[in-house]
Amino acid sequence: MATLNFSVAYATTLQGVLPLQPNTEIYAEDLGLCQSCIDSNANCFPCLQTTQQVFSDSGLISPVVDGYYLTYYSEGLLPAVWHIVGGYPQEEGFYNQEQ
Repeated sequence: MATLNFSVAYATTLQGVLPLQPNTEIYAEDLGLCQSCIDSNANCFPCLQTTQQVFSDSGLISPVVDGYYLTYYSEGLLPAVWHIVGGYPQEEGFYNQEQ
């Protein structure tokens, strides 16, 4: 099984994560849905599915803790944030915001 990995920052609130810089890795199974996101954003993070569990280990054993996970698409672009609960990205829990 192929995995995706993302360098992210974590906080328990949206406001808390926005000023942070990515400093840890999270992982998800590669469902083969990333190419359109990579073509437009250079990153698959916004294409995570709400049915796709996210993990703190590359073996996809331990779901991430509840909270907000921020990454940058690429240098100079806005941050992207997922609200994740129970290891799953939440519907209406994806944010693209200026800091």
